Amino acid sequence: MTRKRHLAGWLAVGLLPMAVHAAPPYEPAAPVPAPRYVPLPLLDTTPQLGEIDWRQANEIVGQFTRGHIDVLRWESENPARGQAEPTPAGALIGASESLRLALAARPDLLATTSMSQAERAHADIAAAAFSRDVLRAWVSAVAAETALANAGKAYGAAETGTELASRMTRVGNWAQDRLLSEQLSLKDAGVGLIAARQEATRARETLARMTGLWGEAVHFTLPASLPALPADALEGAGLEALALSRHPMLSLATQDAERALQSQGRGVQARWQALGAEAVERLLGGRADDVAVLSRPPATAALIDLRRAAVGHDAPHAFGRVADAESLAVSVRSRVREAYINYRIAHDLAAQALSRRSLQVAQQEEVLLRYNGMLKSTWDLLDAARERLAAKTTAAQALRDFWLAHVNLQAVLAGADYPGADGVAQPAGKKAAGGH
Repeated sequence: MTRKRHLAGWLAVGLLPMAVHAAPPYEPAAPVPAPRYVPLPLLDTTPQLGEIDWRQANEIVGQFTRGHIDVLRWESENPARGQAEPTPAGALIGASESLRLALAARPDLLATTSMSQAERAHADIAAAAFSRDVLRAWVSAVAAETALANAGKAYGAAETGTELASRMTRVGNWAQDRLLSEQLSLKDAGVGLIAARQEATRARETLARMTGLWGEAVHFTLPASLPALPADALEGAGLEALALSRHPMLSLATQDAERALQSQGRGVQARWQALGAEAVERLLGGRADDVAVLSRPPATAALIDLRRAAVGHDAPHAFGRVADAESLAVSVRSRVREAYINYRIAHDLAAQALSRRSLQVAQQEEVLLRYNGMLKSTWDLLDAARERLAAKTTAAQALRDFWLAHVNLQAVLAGADYPGADGVAQPAGKKAAGGH
């Protein structure tokens, strides 16, 4: 019943484009909503020192019990006109829905009963790699929108600091150099917000392309955050064996290798290995140390003279099959180890970042208590809020990196290649206090 409701919702908002759109996406005349973008406003003229009489300013501020900070809080709850309206939200699209839509939009990735074993193995690997890419795109899109929300809050905090600094300058309590410092911070926050918008757009459009969404359907809604970090990471024992047993091509390569060994015999294999070692030794010659090898690496292949080798002419092909199977198995094992270690690193970093975020929240609450007791200034409170937002952003990035690493590991266990580790989220530096 729940699946039917989801299907009805997708149909209603166009998340199944083939079933809803009257025209195909390659039809230029198909009606689509225009892209929307609202630029950030530039700063007004810089206030002049003492341009407002301090008595008049104090009368305004005196209407509020906590002074400047309550004025700013009231104004944040009563925003000025001209702010951009949010884009209409569409149906919620989760990881499962994204993968379902993406696979449905790629009939070239479907397997058929007419395929050979090798063709089916290649199809399975391609499907595993594509599924990994779709899930990574979904994780990145959710994380990018979370980062955009945090960047918006950071910009709001910078606006608050700039407005408060502007008022203090107007009544003569601050010099203009301190105001300019706050205005520069606002500009930095604005650049960060614009960059977050760009990344959120890139991530959403990547997901839209992979899921085949267009037209009104691109206004889908993503979850507010990624799933929580699992308390315990996966254990690494047995993962190499699991990956070997699951790999679609390895069983075929192993069968070819076993047939080759049976046709040649163990004795021929040993002789061939000895001939190969001798050929390599002749190729390298006297280059025994690292500098010699680095200075003059081999320029030709090691050579075996089959006329003197006392092996059949089909031996190179047969033992090439053996080497292929062994190389694939070694690669699979290596990918699992690399993916797992980076998965554990990502889990560890995310746990540390989440713990730091909790400490930052506790610090802000302590600052708020001391502010309420007149022991901390408004600027202390604003700085604590900025540092909490920075810690929250870093934690969200670390959570994103964990789920990307998790998806990579699962794809490797299914037979896909390992794309490599993602960048590590670094904690944001502290901003200097604005003053008192």
